[in-house]
Amino acid sequence: MPPILGGILLVCGFLFLFLTTQPPYGYPLWSSPALLASLLFTAALTLFFWCASAVVLADENGLRWRNFGRWQSACWEEVEDYFFTISKNDGQPVSWLQDGQPVSWLRFRDGRTLCLSESSWSDQTAFRALVVERATQAKPSGWLLRGKEGTITGRHVFAYKKRLDYFEADESGIWHFDGHTLHSAAWSDVLTLHDPQDIFRRLPATLETKDWSATFSWQLKDNALLREMVRQYAPHASFLRLRTPGSELLMPTERSDGQRIFHYQTRTSRRSLGALLFVGLVFLGAALGLFLFTRQVLPELASFVIREPLFWGLVSLLCWTLQLWGYKTERIIVDRESVTQVKRRGQVRVFFEEIKEIESSSGMDTLVTHSGERLIRWRHSLANVAELRQEIERRLSPAEQVQ
Repeated sequence: MPPILGGILLVCGFLFLFLTTQPPYGYPLWSSPALLASLLFTAALTLFFWCASAVVLADENGLRWRNFGRWQSACWEEVEDYFFTISKNDGQPVSWLQDGQPVSWLRFRDGRTLCLSESSWSDQTAFRALVVERATQAKPSGWLLRGKEGTITGRHVFAYKKRLDYFEADESGIWHFDGHTLHSAAWSDVLTLHDPQDIFRRLPATLETKDWSATFSWQLKDNALLREMVRQYAPHASFLRLRTPGSELLMPTERSDGQRIFHYQTRTSRRSLGALLFVGLVFLGAALGLFLFTRQVLPELASFVIREPLFWGLVSLLCWTLQLWGYKTERIIVDRESVTQVKRRGQVRVFFEEIKEIESSSGMDTLVTHSGERLIRWRHSLANVAELRQEIERRLSPAEQVQ
């Protein structure tokens, strides 16, 4: 996320420079496009510098890490505790993009801490597994969910303000009242939690068990805590939709000519594209309307008042163009020998004998080769993404390889 955000800020800064006009007399200095552009450039360069310098190195001896400053190090015996928090539960300021995201914390015996948010750091799954394996002197036996007052335990109720349905969860299981019937399930019966992980966090999540399923939206109070309780108490559960409904697909993903093609062309993705295009056109329409009106009343202000809606309209259309390009071209192709990813700028092919494992993180899966390369990755918004994982894992199983 930080490199993408840095790129957006950089593009915004250049657009502000192209739209530079001096504000009329009486307007505050901070409204100057040149000043706003310099602030955007500063923020973008700061993000890029952090991405280039921030790193965590882990091996059999311990950890070495840095952010902006000097290197720090610690051996595994110095790790006193490790745990999860959910964004603001850690007491630290976070951006709205990170709100509700899990954060990994390591606390050392000398009082130092290491904080890694899932939205900013890669390979979190492998890192957490290594911590469990190496930090044997630490308090917990696995990653636990914490709040300000320690490990989160006991029964929690998750309700809406103006709706009857609600969820309850504790260490033994989860309950859902749909307005008429109270359903229950042990954590061992939870099959999947399909969480779209959209950037605005407005798409509903779906919880599926052996006997029932239920959806919940961002309006459910403390829904991020509910998601993380599922991750903690049902680690076996998949976090991908088991199968994309046929009515949701705009193209088939069934096998044809020995290949199976997985794509992003779903109705949900198309609606997101339509919404982004609509926002861009609204801003451009507002800019045109303001220009025509102001030119008749105060001609000297015409070029100034349209600057901001024109800027946001161009940014929205640029983002829409990039997303539409990826929507039309990006896909994953699985055949009898390999996995191929078709991207905007070409394609990458990896043979099954080169693949070590599938590494999953928040909203993204990555193929890891035996040499440690990560050449292919896909988002969880891919159609029938759970079946893609099953296709690849089946080919990697010893029984399949013997056949």
